[in-house]
Amino acid sequence: MRPSTTQIQQRVRGESVPVTVVEPPPGGSGGGGHDVLFLHGYARHPLDYRLVLEEAAERGWRIVAPFLFANNGLRTPPRHFWSCAALAARTVEALNREGVLSAGAPVFGHSTGGAVSYTLARLDEAPSAILAINPVQPSSSASVAFMARSAWMNTKMFTGLSGDGPTARAVLAEGAGRFYRNWLRRPAPAFQLIGGLRAFRYERLARWIRGGGGHDVPVRVLYGCGDEFYPDHGGIEAGLRDAFSRVSLEVLAEENSHEWLLFRPRQTVDALEAFLVGSD
Repeated sequence: MRPSTTQIQQRVRGESVPVTVVEPPPGGSGGGGHDVLFLHGYARHPLDYRLVLEEAAERGWRIVAPFLFANNGLRTPPRHFWSCAALAARTVEALNREGVLSAGAPVFGHSTGGAVSYTLARLDEAPSAILAINPVQPSSSASVAFMARSAWMNTKMFTGLSGDGPTARAVLAEGAGRFYRNWLRRPAPAFQLIGGLRAFRYERLARWIRGGGGHDVPVRVLYGCGDEFYPDHGGIEAGLRDAFSRVSLEVLAEENSHEWLLFRPRQTVDALEAFLVGSD
């Protein structure tokens, strides 16, 4: 049997946040049905990562993935990094209260979601572990350049130039279509968020975490070297060590895209599983 995927709506302080839940098939091994939170990248719907989330569910993990940033279906979409962090924290707290997500569940995130994952360590029920995949980093890149790279990347996906095999290409093309529909629904806040992501700074993250606890949560970063948006990983480990006491960085020389996990679901979940099991 295959994993089952459902879509629910979670009320979060007047917002209705779409949440994708991927359940493991009966008898799935590995994760034992334990919850894992997934936070997506900029303007990507969790279903864009379907192959990754289903691979994790096949191994027994139950994945809970809200659609947050830039979700132009929200009444008030987040427009900078710290409003993304606030929305994520409120959503996790609501999911915990409603029993959709186990309190203290580990989190893995990509890009925007990767960096936002760090901030959840400040929650009263902090995640037991944080895995960030090619997370947002401090950047001075112009918003127009960012959007041009993103548009080219999604155009390749939409036209079938990315992905190995027909299933992967179909999933990527569908995701690119979702990206464009969401972005064009309300371009202004989506474009503002591109500039607002530059508000992420390791110094502020360290003050945020150290000011409220959570610095002992284990953090691991997977970084594919061919990142079109953040080509230098030199400051990641040092920056995070000001906030967290347990930090590790793995540089993946063979991965040549910011969104490499979309093309490598099995390798991504191998790394996630190894980290979560090792963090128990």
